[in-house]
Amino acid sequence: MNIQTLFDPDNAVWSFLQKFYSLSLAGLLWFICSLPIITLGPATIALYRYSFAVLDGCESYLFKSFFSVFAKSLRQGIAVTLQLLLATSFLIFDAWFFLNTIPILFFVAVALFLLVLFPGLHLFALMSIKASTIKGFVSQAFYLSIRHLSTTVTLIVITCLWFLSIYALPISILFSAGPACILSAMFLRALYKRIDVYKTI
Repeated sequence: MNIQTLFDPDNAVWSFLQKFYSLSLAGLLWFICSLPIITLGPATIALYRYSFAVLDGCESYLFKSFFSVFAKSLRQGIAVTLQLLLATSFLIFDAWFFLNTIPILFFVAVALFLLVLFPGLHLFALMSIKASTIKGFVSQAFYLSIRHLSTTVTLIVITCLWFLSIYALPISILFSAGPACILSAMFLRALYKRIDVYKTI
């Protein structure tokens, strides 16, 4: 393979490197936009939208597309983020409090936490590909997370591996969200296309 072939835009290796760079940059945008915490939802919606576009082979200019989706999803995204943060914080505190006091309530808190976590893994992905009310998104995310448990468990594994990579190399939090997101998006896209939820974006 000569140098000219190596840097040919149609070369598989070069194409992969370009996409990896774009996803890493998208991860950096996600990190910056998530810093206020309450904007975690809109940032994740924008990142999922870009990841799905990459998988569909129709991604456009990163900055324009990312911030366009981010701005459009601010209202719903922040509302959902606040609800998820309040629910998870309350249940994590309950689990910690009851761990050494009332064990049975500890397990109840953990079970309720999982009932929040499972649909939460689908929620922002769904919000990135379709329009609905918050109630509609939550209902569909809850149904899909239970009905297609294997995909939900896969998302948990990917998320845990992402957290472990950040723990091992803290600086990776600046760019690793993009590659982690597209891994999740691959499984979600396959599922959503199979059940006719996914529309090419």
